[in-house]
Amino acid sequence: FSNGKRTAILESKVWGIEDLEPPGSLIKTALTFTLGDGERGAERALDLVPGIAESGGLNFLTILALAVLGGLILNLMPCVLPVLSIKLISVVSHGGGDRNQVRRGFIASAAGVISAFLVLATALVGLKQAGLSIGWGIQFQQPVFLIFMTIVVTLFACNLWGFFEFHLPHAISNMSHRADKTQGLRGHFLTGAFATLLATPCSAPFLGTAVGFALARDAGDIFAVFTALGVGLAMPYLVIAALPGLATRLPKPGRWIVILRRVMGFALAATAIWLLDILVSQIGDFGAGSIAGLMLAMVAAVYLASKLKKLWLVGGSAVAVLAVLALITPALLPAGAVSARTAINDPVFKEIWQPFDPAAIPGLVAAGKTVFVDVTADWCITCQVNKGLVLSRGDVLVRLRRSDVVAMQADWTLPDDAITRYLASFERYGIPFNAIYGPSAPSGIVLPELLSRGSVMGGFEKAAGKVTANN
Repeated sequence: FSNGKRTAILESKVWGIEDLEPPGSLIKTALTFTLGDGERGAERALDLVPGIAESGGLNFLTILALAVLGGLILNLMPCVLPVLSIKLISVVSHGGGDRNQVRRGFIASAAGVISAFLVLATALVGLKQAGLSIGWGIQFQQPVFLIFMTIVVTLFACNLWGFFEFHLPHAISNMSHRADKTQGLRGHFLTGAFATLLATPCSAPFLGTAVGFALARDAGDIFAVFTALGVGLAMPYLVIAALPGLATRLPKPGRWIVILRRVMGFALAATAIWLLDILVSQIGDFGAGSIAGLMLAMVAAVYLASKLKKLWLVGGSAVAVLAVLALITPALLPAGAVSARTAINDPVFKEIWQPFDPAAIPGLVAAGKTVFVDVTADWCITCQVNKGLVLSRGDVLVRLRRSDVVAMQADWTLPDDAITRYLASFERYGIPFNAIYGPSAPSGIVLPELLSRGSVMGGFEKAAGKVTANN
């Protein structure tokens, strides 16, 4: 469904296309369509004509261009804050370095970004083929994924703190002409892939359009669009690879880079704490606390192993055991009712948010109410920024508290098919997502991913049928 459920796209398999003239074409073919709904039915003869309705009037090349642009803008979204330290270290560590080495390193990082997008596309295609709900960032709804990312973040932090280093095999090092000893091509590739996985919990302008188009199509289109998204997110790496002087002109690494690495290590430690906080919503306080204890033990094991000069024998074994224990922790916990905490974490909105009930929206609008829908999640950083900087301030908060406004919060921290279907009705598969309904907008007005006071208040006025000078 699209256009406020006034347009529906139905897919149907067709046999015998090879017998048509010209071969394989259905254009200008007259067909009779029969629609059945219980005891009701309708029938109409239609001539098929070329169309692009399923892409909202945009051709495939335009969708790919939007995907590249959306991936590029994703670099500027609050969601990338957890990976800022990785990107910063990638750039400054090349100061005074060899241009060819810099180019290889950033190409490897770009390849890691694009490869991670292809892995995401593969997973989404598999879920779609299995008939399961799919969406952008849904991996953050899974405890095992969050635990895996917490382990990776913890190890990255230990690396930045100098507890251990990545070394390439001598054969590859010789082929790379004195490749960077602390992070070879493999390290750059993994950095790009890791940055991508942490940057995907939130949407960005144009990204929602591209992802919505892709996830409604077949596997080939999904892979094409996600490749374009990867190119967009990897664009900064590709630019530096094309102009390595941007990195080599920086000061040569010295003691200052050691200090910076340690500071960025603490930034990644903060990211691990953020992931653990999300885990509380999914496996409870005890489960998340157990994972935190295992991560502290992992840091201690790596540190002691580095001091004993037995990093891979002692440290590697300890990391493997602790990682397995962490990954199986959710299965060992007793079953219990654990719910997301977005409403609890928003004391300002305690008396404002009402349960999400899309079926009730038409009746509320018919009664003259304005309905504000906020689809959010604990793991969506941009959602929290929208609430902190826009929704909880000034006349926007006053408007949400008015008696003629109903504010509904749809919490997508945990898997929820009803919310997934609601997003899909707007051809959206990611968050943040906000819509305003009213007498003049019964089908809803979709707001931009990054909210502003003007966009929200303008949406309220349009939905209520009022136009002010500010709009």
